[in-house]
Amino acid sequence: MDLVFVQSHIKANQYLSETILQLEKDFLLIGVNFDIQKPVADYKALFTFTYNLVHAINERNPKLILNLLYRIDLQEEKVQEEMQKTKLSFPKMLSELIVKRELYKVVLREKFS
Repeated sequence: MDLVFVQSHIKANQYLSETILQLEKDFLLIGVNFDIQKPVADYKALFTFTYNLVHAINERNPKLILNLLYRIDLQEEKVQEEMQKTKLSFPKMLSELIVKRELYKVVLREKFS
């Protein structure tokens, strides 16, 4: 995942609504309602909402996290690698990776369609 590429879209708030739709779709596929109040102001608000949801899932049913990683195609090795490099909590780091991965999927779909 090209994080520099993704980061530039986050700073510009590009593809925010498409990223939200992708998150809603993928969370629903694991049986979790991604019920964010719209309109969402920016990616920071999206990260915060995603963090709260990931934190709750991790507390109640950690196996769903693995299902989500599989669903969004975020490799466990990437998560473990990031855990070694960051000072963020696991749910916060994972939330950022999830949102960035979903944004990356949206951008790729836009670029190649």
